[in-house]
Amino acid sequence: MNTKSIDVPGILRSCTVFASLSESQLRELSGKARIEHFSERTLLTLRGEKPEHLRYIVSGSIDLVLSTAEGGFSCLPVFEGRWATWLGCFGSEPLVHDLWSSSNAIAVAFPCRDILKAASDNPEALRQVIEHVGEWTRFLTGWMLSFSAFRAEKRLAYLLLLASSSACGIGREGQPTALTQTHISQFGFGSRQKVGRLLRSLAEKGLVSTRYGGVVIPSRARLEDYIADIGAHSAEGAREKAKFRA
Repeated sequence: MNTKSIDVPGILRSCTVFASLSESQLRELSGKARIEHFSERTLLTLRGEKPEHLRYIVSGSIDLVLSTAEGGFSCLPVFEGRWATWLGCFGSEPLVHDLWSSSNAIAVAFPCRDILKAASDNPEALRQVIEHVGEWTRFLTGWMLSFSAFRAEKRLAYLLLLASSSACGIGREGQPTALTQTHISQFGFGSRQKVGRLLRSLAEKGLVSTRYGGVVIPSRARLEDYIADIGAHSAEGAREKAKFRA
């Protein structure tokens, strides 16, 4: 992608956090931005440090990565059209994970100190930051609880439903999500072969299909029905289904 084709002021205006800023503030932030091109995976911020930039992902992904000396590895990718990360910029504590770019990624990086300066006196901007952090809190809370509530196949369906919600925005109904089998395996599902078996089982039920580059969810409503059948006749089950329709 040609760097000149990236509309930095337009990126800011399209984000609810910055929509209430003045034109002069938007121009100032745009002037502080830098375009980053990553031809290979690149470490951006180490665990235990505070990120210096808030990044808008133009293409590729920025990955939240946790690895251990024993070989453990987990990765949560943040894809095109999203920001990495609101909590890293506005939170007071250092990261509990590393931040990496994917290969062939492009991002627009804004210095956190300038973001904080622009938003600190704007109640609407800060309210929108809370909304963005809340979206990820909902996603991660639901994902954490799913480990105890569901077996692997239903847990994968739940992950795909969360990922394709309007709040999370990793994928959209009827379009391939950016989640590959490799990404899914890093969410605690084991090997890619096991993920492949789980996806085939969901596909046989008509809940997903697979294409090159990702998984397609033909109908979020069918996924909701499949997940909620354990409580479909209870008030809890009805509420569980309803919260995903937002």
